[in-house]
Formats: sequence, C-alpha cells, structure tokens
Amino acid sequence: MDYNRDMRSSRDPRDPRDPRAPRPTRDTRGRSGKSAKQKRKKHGKAFKVVMTIILVILITGLMLLCMAAVYIKNVIIPNASLEMTEYNPNLTSTILSKNPETGNYETTRSLYGEENRVWVGLDEIPKDLQNAAVAIEDKRFYSHNGVDWVRTAKAISLMFTGQDIQGGSTLTQQLIKNMTSDDEVTVKRKIMEIFRALEFEKNYSKDDILEAYLNYIYLGEGCNGVYTASYTYFGKHVSELSLAECASLIGITNNPSKYDPLGTLEVTDPETGEVKTAEDFNKERQETILFAMLEQGYITQEEYDQAVAEELQFNEKGASGDAAQTTSTVYSWYEDQVIDDVINDLMETYNWSEQYAKDKVFSGGLEIYSCMNPQVQAAVDKVYANNDTMNVTSASGQRLQSAITIIDNESGEVVAMAGGLGEKTASRSLNRATSSKRPPGSSIKPLAVYAPAIELGKVLPTTMVEDSPWGQIDGRDWPVNASGVYKGNVTVAQAVQESINTVAVKVLEMVGPETSFNFMQDKFHIELVRSWTKGNMTYSDIGLAQLALGGLTKGVSTYEMAAAYSVFPRQGTYIEPKTYTLVVDNNDEILLRNESQPETDTLSERTTFYMTDMLKNVVTGGSGATGTKANFAGQEIAGKTGTTTSRKDLWFVGYTPYYTAAVWTGYDQQERLSSGLSNPSVVLWQQVMSEVHKGLPYKDFDQPDASNLKTVTYCSVSGMLPSAACSGHLITGTFYIDDVPTGVCTYHRVQQPTTGGGTTDTETGGETTDPGTGGEATDPGTGGGTTDPGTGGGTTDPGTGGGTTDPAQPPAEGGGEATGRRRRWELRPPA
Repeated sequence: MDYNRDMRSSRDPRDPRDPRAPRPTRDTRGRSGKSAKQKRKKHGKAFKVVMTIILVILITGLMLLCMAAVYIKNVIIPNASLEMTEYNPNLTSTILSKNPETGNYETTRSLYGEENRVWVGLDEIPKDLQNAAVAIEDKRFYSHNGVDWVRTAKAISLMFTGQDIQGGSTLTQQLIKNMTSDDEVTVKRKIMEIFRALEFEKNYSKDDILEAYLNYIYLGEGCNGVYTASYTYFGKHVSELSLAECASLIGITNNPSKYDPLGTLEVTDPETGEVKTAEDFNKERQETILFAMLEQGYITQEEYDQAVAEELQFNEKGASGDAAQTTSTVYSWYEDQVIDDVINDLMETYNWSEQYAKDKVFSGGLEIYSCMNPQVQAAVDKVYANNDTMNVTSASGQRLQSAITIIDNESGEVVAMAGGLGEKTASRSLNRATSSKRPPGSSIKPLAVYAPAIELGKVLPTTMVEDSPWGQIDGRDWPVNASGVYKGNVTVAQAVQESINTVAVKVLEMVGPETSFNFMQDKFHIELVRSWTKGNMTYSDIGLAQLALGGLTKGVSTYEMAAAYSVFPRQGTYIEPKTYTLVVDNNDEILLRNESQPETDTLSERTTFYMTDMLKNVVTGGSGATGTKANFAGQEIAGKTGTTTSRKDLWFVGYTPYYTAAVWTGYDQQERLSSGLSNPSVVLWQQVMSEVHKGLPYKDFDQPDASNLKTVTYCSVSGMLPSAACSGHLITGTFYIDDVPTGVCTYHRVQQPTTGGGTTDTETGGETTDPGTGGEATDPGTGGGTTDPGTGGGTTDPGTGGGTTDPAQPPAEGGGEATGRRRRWELRPPA
C-alpha cells in the first residue's frame, strides 16, 4: 500500500492546505479574517510606539543620571566635607601684635566666648532635654545615617506640586545648615545638605552631633544654645531643668518669635475674643512635645501627666541668672576690626555661616596675628579717648564725632585706628573709620584730578590754568571758590596749595570724568557708583562735581582714603590695607594667610614726586595754604584738606615718610559744623601724628635718582623762567630734566613811565607791575582763615545730575561755602 498516496487522496479538496483546493476569491473572504489581520497590524504599531517611548524615557533617564552623577562628582562631593570644631569654653582665642622694640609677637587681647553663648557638654544636658529635641525634630535620629529618606521624599514631593521645598531635615542637616551659609531653599542646597549629612555622620558620633545641635540652636531673647537659654528663662543651670521645663525650652527653637514665653506676642481670636499670649503658645508647643515623647516611649504616662500639670515659673523679662551671659568685654576699635575681618574671611574662605565663624573666632583657640602697632595705637587712643578733645555738640544735641586710620607706608598695613571720639562703651559697635562713608570734599582732588592729570601728561605743577568759572548754573557762576574770588591765571601748584575749585574742574576736563572714575576704582581701589537708581532719580559718580569737588554718591571711609594716599610716599605702589597677617588654629594649622600683592604700576615715580612736592606746600606753604595747622616739627609732611558744602564733613589726609593717616570729622546725622571750629580734622591729625612721631628720626621723602632731576628758579605766577620783572615771585623747584620750565615769563612786564612818575629801574628802564596782584587792593590769597576752599556753592554738576550722600538732596561739592564776594582778578595782556 502506497501510504503517501492514500494520505493525499483522503484530503478534503476544500482543505486550504491542499494545493489543489480552489483559491477563495476576494468576495468570498470572511470579514472576521480581515479584522484579525488589521488588529494584528494595529497592535504591532502600538507596541512599537510604546516601546519607542519607553526607550526614549530610558535613554533620557540614563542621560540625566549620567549628568547628575557628573554634577555630584564634580560639584557636590568636593564640597560635601565639613569639619566640626569641638568647642570648649577653655579654648581661648588670642590677638597678637608685634612689639616694635623686640620684634616679637605678644598677646594684646584674649577673646572669650561671645556675649550670650556658653558651650556645655552633653553629660551636663538632661536626658529629657536630649529626648525632647529628638522626639519633636527628628524621631529617627538614632537609626538613620544622617538623612531621613521618608521625610526627604515627602519634602521633595512638595517640589513637584509647585510648593516650597521645605521640611525633611534631620538634626544633622539642621546643624550643618547652622554651621554653613547654605540656607537658601533650593534643590542644589537640598542635595548638598544630603551629601554633607551622609559624610558628616561618618566622621562624628550621634552624641557629638546632638551636643553641637543643642549648643547651636537659637532659643530667643538673644540666647544661642541651651545653657544661656536655661538661665534666661528659668534662672538655673541647664542640668537642673525638669521634664516640663525641657519640653518648654526645646519648643522655642521651632519659632522663637511665637514660642518665646517672655515675648510680647498677643493674638486675639476674632470669633471668641480670646487673647493668646506667647506664654500660651509656648504651653501648647510644650504639650505637643511631651505627647511626642510619650508616643515614642521616652516617658511614661505618669511622667507625661505630671509634666503637663506642672506650672512653669519663668524669669521676668530681662532677669537672667548669674551665669546666663559671659562677661562682656569692650574691645578697642582696632580689635573690633580685626575680629570682623577674620570672621568675614573665614566665611568667604570656608563657606561657613556667620555664627559658626564667630564661634570659631571667640571659642576656637585661634591665634590671630594682627598688624597693630601698640605704640601708634596708644597715640591714637591718647587723643581720641579724651572726652575733652573736641567735646562739641551740634544744635540738635549730637556729639561731634571723628575717625582716623593710620597706615604704615612701608608695609601697607593698618597699624592703628579709632572709630569715634570719647570712651568706647561697647564691642563691635559702629566703627566710623571703616563703616561710615562720607563725601570727601577737596581731599579727593589729588586722587581724582591731579595725579591722573600728571600721569597722563596733561599738566605739570607749573602749568597755567585760568581761575575763572567753568560755566553757569541757574544764572550763577559755577564753581565758586571758598575765598569768593577768581584770580585769573594760576599754576597747578598754587591751585593745589589753595584748593582752588575752578582749576580742579578744568583739569578734570582735561583728564575726562570717565578716565578719572576708572582711575579711582582701578588704581586707588576706591569704590564709586557708576549708576544707581533710587525712586525716579539716577545717580552716578562720573561727573565734574563728584570727582573734582568730592560730591560722591555714597562717600568714602578713612580706611580707603589712607590706603589711597599712601601710594604717594610709596612712590606709586598700592598695597591693599589689612589688619591681620595670619590666623592659626589650636592644632597649629594655618586657617588664613592674609597676603597683599603690591601693585607697583599704580603711579609713576615722576607723578608721586610732583604730587608730594605740591602737597607739602599745602602744609608748609605760605599765603592761602589750607593745611598749615597740621604741621609739626621734626618731619616732612604732605597732605590735603577737604570740606563739603555747608561744612557738614571735614577731612584731612596727610603723610610723612613713615605713616599715612586720614581723619574725618562731622556728626553722625549730617549737620553744619560751626565755622569757629576751624577744621577739627587738621587739628586731630596734628595731635595724633606729632605723638606718633616722637622719638622717630627725621626722614626725607623718597626721591628719584638725582641724575634725572634739575633744580631751577622760576616765576611762581607764570610757571616760566623768570624775567627781570618777576622780582618778588621767584621760587625754587626741582623737576625732571624733561619738565624743566622753558621760556621767559611773559606775565610780568616792565612799564615805562608816561609822565615821569614812578621810579625807573636802571636795569629795566621802568616800573615793574605784577598783573597777578595789581588789579585789586586786597589780595584774597592773604585772607588766611581756616575754611578749606575745596569748593563752595553750586548745586548740580552740569550734564551729570550730580552725586550726593543723600540722593534726596543736591550733591555735596566739597570745600567751604562761598561768601558774597565774587571779584575777578583781571590780567593785563602780555607785552
């Protein structure tokens, strides 16, 4: 039997597997077959779309994870490490200064814990207080590794619902936030906080972290940490607190303004009229904490009931126990500044919070090597701490105030300062030497006008500039001089000596206000205002009144001015001022090294030579010199006065070969100083600096190479070589060879008598007439007086809008007020 054949013959001819079966026509296909095929195609397409989407999501996710990993590796992890100093009240920090006689550093001040924080060990903190903090702030504290992932997930979910990223912080994370300045509520901060907490718990035990947390938290009433808070609220040592008191105390930290039981908060229920006080809110918070402790097994029901029922006895407002605060020490002005500078530099260098940096300075056992010269500081204190010195009050009852900063010319270091007159009664109070910025008046002229002009080749001391109005404002001549007169042509040297405003404005025009502005900021490092808008007014320090006459928008400090002027005796090198050089921790590790890089290209030696020569005449010159009261025997002295409009701010900035000092005098709230005071800044400068230089040998200002100089006699009026008619106006000056005056004076001339009158000079054949002095009967240059002719009247600098300390007022222009006299000295034309 043919098996294969029989099998083929038995197949149904309609069997679709049989090749002999007739193929169905299109019309004979069933609908169900067509639908199944289409569904398979649709399902295939949907599957591909879904898989594509999933693949895109996976790839995107992987890319994001890679980017996040790179970010975490390069940005987060390098900054995640954080060291915690184990503070101890016995770790006293010290400020040291060099003994100028021995050259050795000696301790001048010991710094103890800051006013209202005393560090207390965990063994002295009641277990109830520890448990209260854990129960209410971080119930999984002892089980997590620095991050509570459950709370963190809840906090992050707020971000995706458009709410603030908040909550979820463990005690470890809260401590880190207190220690650093990363307190902004951002994703980056949260990520950084998480990694820091994880790293932190690898290095410190739970007890270390809890101890630090309880000593760091703020508990209202100026209390930092549980030690001082315990005395402030309950008048007892923290170790003596009851369970009820522990819960009450720890409750304050959540919101001190609400839960401070000594606070004045009162809230009235609008429906019931019930009034709740801060003490009521504290009681509610206390019971919440006690209930949390009960739930978590820290206390029994009986202990809970007793604590809730206990009546809390708080101190009266302001009454604290004997040990609530550490003894407050009044530091000197210089010590205040050293402390502030070190705190700021620690914050910047290590990204620490201000509080953490303060604790480090006061309780970290640091050695701070200051730049203070004890002998120079003693001279400052002798003058400034004397209540009888300048003991003057204003019409409104304000006490006259002053500030001084002294810089060592060789090192550029700040060696002494005072931030106020009279006895200092508080530490880290307003230091006017560094924090008070006032318009400098004419003391700005050497920096913003004459030094740039000489440096840029615009003028020399002998350059003639006409002393006449620059223009008019509101129909009045501007600017005016303090003397109330215009003298005609004068030399730049005379303009500096007599602080003539018109010449300063015209020389500034030669330099250009923009160039002067950049010079001040880039060369002398004095911070100015390019553009500042307040209300509908815009202010700028780029202008004639601002830069030539000192009407700066926000002013300058004595600290800045002393540093800038010290460039002159240093022959053109700027050194950033500083109050300390080194900070070492209790393990002899260097925390801060404060080094200044001298900027040797600030000014040329030629410019500083001419500037010092002219500024010497301000102090030692004759008629019209504005700073003669600063002079004292035994040293060369140079400097410049400054007086603002209405005599609201008075300045003198001067230097010797040894030191540069800047002095400001005025009232904290600007008022006019009586003309009878002369210029107190000049007097104070002389009193301090004469004391500072006692015993120091005479020293000349540094001079350029003598081979580059030549000394000649020239006419003081024209700045030219003298003619026979210049008798009485001859002075001797030293110049760089290329700058020696050329040409014979054409401003003085010989006149022949017309009617036989007068006396004929046998050599010249006629009378001599000085057109610079013959036009008026009175020489305004001999009027003397003590008002610095820095500027005078006027309101707004044309075309600039003017600068001012108070933007609501017209700009201060520097210099004294103008009198009613506005005479002009007419010059006869040259022969």
